[in-house]
Amino acid sequence: MKAFIAARISEKWLDEIKKYFTVEQSFHFNQGNLSTEQMIEKMHDCHVAVIENDNISAEVIAACPELFALVDFRGTVSNVDVEAATRHGVMIVNTPGRNANAVADFAVGMMIACARNVLKGIDAIRNNLWVDNGARWVYVNYQGYDLPGKTIGLVGLGAIGRLVARRLSGFDVHLVGYDPYVSRSEAAAFGVEWLELEGVLSQADIVSLHVPLNDHTRGMLGEKELGYMKPGAYLINTARADVVDSAALLACLQAGKIAGAALDVFSREPIGQDDPLAQLPNVICTPHLGGATRDVVENQSRMGVNALLAFMDGENPGNCVNPQAIQAAREKMAKVK
Repeated sequence: MKAFIAARISEKWLDEIKKYFTVEQSFHFNQGNLSTEQMIEKMHDCHVAVIENDNISAEVIAACPELFALVDFRGTVSNVDVEAATRHGVMIVNTPGRNANAVADFAVGMMIACARNVLKGIDAIRNNLWVDNGARWVYVNYQGYDLPGKTIGLVGLGAIGRLVARRLSGFDVHLVGYDPYVSRSEAAAFGVEWLELEGVLSQADIVSLHVPLNDHTRGMLGEKELGYMKPGAYLINTARADVVDSAALLACLQAGKIAGAALDVFSREPIGQDDPLAQLPNVICTPHLGGATRDVVENQSRMGVNALLAFMDGENPGNCVNPQAIQAAREKMAKVK
């Protein structure tokens, strides 16, 4: 059997795949996604594909009649036409939570960076402001604040939101959160006071976003919602850029209606130094680093390959996103196994 791999994968788990498949690899993050035509060229005679960032359209699936499994190294399968895959008997497994710890760590780091003016401090040295203005100048101009006693608002109380709450439990902060799919009692069990969105935004000194991007969350923070935030508050976004109305956020930050923001995600990536957000002194911009750890590669490799091998051994993987395709996928696999 043949497998096409277009994803970051650890050597250990690549070796496991090679026990069952002849492997062709094409890792190409630096060159961007493969086109539809390129994907068809790579996958047309493959039985399994392991992907991470490429788009698998209905056209690609239809052009790969022997394909029976897609391993998608993502938490949310937004890059695959799931309906077409199901129709053609292609089972899909994903890797939920692969980067949850990495993003939670990063979000807390962003909070501390904002509260303590870390970026401004770095720039003060790089631009010689500390030398030019004297040793005590930064104590006055770059004063931040302690986290203990402050209110941290979490919008989204899923896996990442809960990990952030766990990390913050040692900071003596007051945690408030909003998630329509989580009950008040459930939130209280991991130390979060459940509030409506307006309450979270209006009470928090730092608001951190941890929701997926879908029809319900797209643009959920617009001019009105941003207007609820305290003038001294910070917004942290390590989730998805389009959860926030970017024009409204830019206007809010330019007008100084909130203290600042730390953004790891953008509507169009990559951004450069000429991006309006990157030019603002009260904004920390990072290049989508939240999930960029070696541990994430190991996590996604382990989760995805284990699910594939379990399927091949006759089990139904718990992380299969279209279980209705499993039987047809087994029948396709039996023809070549």
